[in-house]
Amino acid sequence: MFRKAKLLILEFLLFSVTCVAQEKLYFGQTEIGFLNVSGAEQWDENHERRIDVSFMTFNGAHITRNQIVGFTLGLDQYDEISIIPIALGWRGFLGKDGKPKIFGGLDLGGGSAILEKKVSNEWSKSWYEVGSLISPSAGISFPSKKDKTALSFSFAYKRQQVSHYWGNLIQPGSQVIANDKLPPGYSSLTENSYLFRSFVFRAGLIF
Repeated sequence: MFRKAKLLILEFLLFSVTCVAQEKLYFGQTEIGFLNVSGAEQWDENHERRIDVSFMTFNGAHITRNQIVGFTLGLDQYDEISIIPIALGWRGFLGKDGKPKIFGGLDLGGGSAILEKKVSNEWSKSWYEVGSLISPSAGISFPSKKDKTALSFSFAYKRQQVSHYWGNLIQPGSQVIANDKLPPGYSSLTENSYLFRSFVFRAGLIF
């Protein structure tokens, strides 16, 4: 009896390993498109609309046949700032292999303004910092004849927070009252917070 049970377990394990080997584990998606941006500078609620450029690459692994988890990296070139979005992501597909598929996605994370130069002199310093990112998406993919790659077209909403800081430095010989709210070495610090709300239209390749 125990021997039969061991054989059944061994057969099940061999079958599982074979199925995993046959399934493609890695998933990649690269897209480029346009941001239809509505930017709001929160302190005075000024709004502006414009078209900017967006690049995105998603790299992940299948957790089921039609669901993938991974991470997103890209570049969003807004009019006044370049942001590198960095997020954890999910993609889910609906449809048959070899046929066009509908897919949905969600990216949650933040970003970096490392491409922006920090302005500094003996009197002041200014820099950008990137906050939270939320981006749900939906799209459709069209497979190639060999079903190894697919063209993708997607539509997404992106909510990105950004802050710009400008601070006056304490000058030698100045008498300044200590303030725990200010970083060391600063006599004042101003923060302007921005919230970019964008509709993103992208096209690219799934591989």
